[in-house]
Amino acid sequence: MAELDWVTANLLSSIGSIGEDAEESMAPYQIRIYQDQDREAVIDIFTKGILYHVPSAFSHQLKQPRSFLLLLGGPGALFLASGSVLLALLALPVLLAFLWLFARYPFKNYVDHALDTDMRDIRKSYFSDGRSCFWVAESEGQVVGIVCTCPVQKGPGGRKHLELLHLSVKSEHRGQGIAKSLTQAVLRFAQDQKYDAVLLSILIFNYPAQRVYEQMGFWKTHEAFESLMWRIAAIPFLYYEYSVPSSL
Repeated sequence: MAELDWVTANLLSSIGSIGEDAEESMAPYQIRIYQDQDREAVIDIFTKGILYHVPSAFSHQLKQPRSFLLLLGGPGALFLASGSVLLALLALPVLLAFLWLFARYPFKNYVDHALDTDMRDIRKSYFSDGRSCFWVAESEGQVVGIVCTCPVQKGPGGRKHLELLHLSVKSEHRGQGIAKSLTQAVLRFAQDQKYDAVLLSILIFNYPAQRVYEQMGFWKTHEAFESLMWRIAAIPFLYYEYSVPSSL
């Protein structure tokens, strides 16, 4: 716990220096270690942060050739089979609803899986061995952002890698530099624990996150599907890496 206190102290000294818009008036906030009383707020931010991407995923789905064929061919085939224009037109909102649920499914599944695994017992998952950690951003006594990290398998040459996970900020508190401050917490932890690199993955259409990470020195390594579920949904991820210097 002494090491965690050291990280917190260093973070508090740097807050406000890495805002997303230096000219924007920022509400005061602090980055601190997760506490058990934060759980309800953390789960709410995590869940809403993941489901926030569903509309973008739906829009992404509509641009896929298979969706175009479904929306055009489905009503067309129904009209040819029934001869009813009304029935064909009624099929369109049904198909759109199906595509919405199809786009939402992997995100809802991701939330359910996380709540049943690492987010089920945050203290056990991220504070049991000293190699992981969980931070929250607090503003006016309320938790408004979260991020956590855990070690991954060693890379080539025995390099120690740390993975950044679950970064999310309440929508009404975005644009205040909180995401960067939370990311900086991970980078400082990685340096303190002598990791060689920090890894993360983000949705291909999450452009604000891409800008934040690239501004902080992350570089894109590749694009891929995280699992078969995401491949079926035709939603790829971008993978980023940050090389941890000897000092920040």
